[in-house]
Amino acid sequence: MADRERTREPVLRILPLGSGMVLIGLGFALAFLGLRVRRGQI
Repeated sequence: MADRERTREPVLRILPLGSGMVLIGLGFALAFLGLRVRRGQI
């Protein structure tokens, strides 16, 4: 039982970092799309 708890801890620590990277990626994607739309209109 102790082994399972030890294996779960690193995963719980990595998940927030992964979700944060995904949010940052989406933010950059939206920024680039916004720049493309602005350049297209001008």
